[in-house]
Amino acid sequence: MKSYTFKLCWLLMGLCLAWGCSDDDDNVMNTGEREGSYALFLKNELQVSGHAGTTMAVVQWSEAEWEISLGEGDLVTAVSPMSGGAATDLHQNVRLKIDYNVNGGREAKSQVLHLTNKTTGEVSDLTIRQGLAYEITALDIDASVRHQPVVGFGGMYNPKIWTGSNVLSTEDMNTLYGPGGLGYSVLRLMIYPNEADWSTDVAAAKLAQENGAIVFACPWVAPDALTELVKVGDNDVPHLKAENYAAYADHLVKYITYMQANGVNLYAISVQNEPDMEFMTWTPEELLTFVKQYGAKIRATGVKLMAPEACGTSPDFTDPFINDAEAFAQTDIVVGHLYQGFINTAQAGYEKDRHDYVCGLYSRIGGKTWWMTEHLFNDGETETDPALWQFRTWDYNLTHLGKEIHMCMEGYCSAYVYWYLKRFYGMLGDSDQRSPAGEGEVTKNGYILAHYAQYATGMTRIGATSDNSSVMATAYTNEAGSEVTIVLLNLSTDTQSVEIPLSGATVKEAVETDADRNMAPAETGKTDTGIYVMANANSIVSVRLAL
Repeated sequence: MKSYTFKLCWLLMGLCLAWGCSDDDDNVMNTGEREGSYALFLKNELQVSGHAGTTMAVVQWSEAEWEISLGEGDLVTAVSPMSGGAATDLHQNVRLKIDYNVNGGREAKSQVLHLTNKTTGEVSDLTIRQGLAYEITALDIDASVRHQPVVGFGGMYNPKIWTGSNVLSTEDMNTLYGPGGLGYSVLRLMIYPNEADWSTDVAAAKLAQENGAIVFACPWVAPDALTELVKVGDNDVPHLKAENYAAYADHLVKYITYMQANGVNLYAISVQNEPDMEFMTWTPEELLTFVKQYGAKIRATGVKLMAPEACGTSPDFTDPFINDAEAFAQTDIVVGHLYQGFINTAQAGYEKDRHDYVCGLYSRIGGKTWWMTEHLFNDGETETDPALWQFRTWDYNLTHLGKEIHMCMEGYCSAYVYWYLKRFYGMLGDSDQRSPAGEGEVTKNGYILAHYAQYATGMTRIGATSDNSSVMATAYTNEAGSEVTIVLLNLSTDTQSVEIPLSGATVKEAVETDADRNMAPAETGKTDTGIYVMANANSIVSVRLAL
């Protein structure tokens, strides 16, 4: 018998090394010398994750036939083998494979496996314990803290003079702005320098406007007759002659009245798209002078004036408009782009400084609003290896466009406008081989923007804080305070139960987009203090609550 005991000890030691046995309280081992017929589990308890998976257990037996039966519950889906042993064999060990379900509930689960020694009738039990399949994140929503009004979300209508045949069809526009579509609420147009091109965008602008969208327009360059070429670095760049400022103002007014005559009531126009770039170059002082001299004339049409719309919302162009009382009186909306970076703020440096500057604008503009009117994400587009086209991946989309819109909203932005609406890195796929979606089909970027367009447009941002740094949320309320919406990003690799302690709130709708689903219904329910919504790993979720 001693030789058998010695062999059993060595077997147990080997099993522990191979299968990670533990003597923790929740993994109690059955040990000790045994004689005669026996059949028992090596451990009395096993803890498994909340996700579906497989675990292992060990049966020790000697001089016994045995079988396994399942106790009450639906945790365990299969055990293999379910029986074994022999009355004539001594001191054996059998490894069991145990498959189990995901725990989709909100309480821990357990189920007992019964091991019966058919020779003696004795029963040994193994309890499988399972935690939750998610983590819990708490959101604190404070509707008494009101921030900026949110005008809307949208993108740039593909300008025919640049994109050739890659323009948006009526069907495309309905997908973006029409009934049952993505719900975009802002459309940006190019003010073409040649009047003959102005009719190109009228039909699309009318369609968007008829569905409640705001339409605004921006010039890239003045008519050739008003400009001269000047050296900017090594390039010859158009520059508006000072003596032609009045004529340029007339050109912008004429565009406004043309669009009005054709049924498009522009909400606003910009003086110049990216005056700090090489479309038509301006100095900050020149742009300031133009607005002071002719801003009132443009605004007399009933259209708001936007400025300065610099490429990176640089202080060199933005500060002069905020600090000059005369120019600022003619500036209805402070606008700019984010091409110098905005979302990578973990380390001190240029990008964090630019983020902090942009997010500080709202406190400086006396009740006016600032808009982000152009940016795009296309990392990897020049690579020949499709595996390097980062813009096609869901994780990239979520952590770039999704995160940037979130950070803009937290930074008191009132409108977020992407670059081309229809492009392989845009909201709708095109015919480019790099496009992640088919021609006219909605891309992941398109759905991300739709979450904000449908759940934040026309609302006021309110206080929202998360106790989990990987779950980022912004919240909004309507004017009456009878409705609250929340858009949250779960950037963690774990499913989250996001608990929202708004007593008396009821869920009107909740949708989720992740790598596999597009604005699909999200699971919600009630808690003792409010409601919860489930957010899959790496997802964006929007919720509409009635108060």
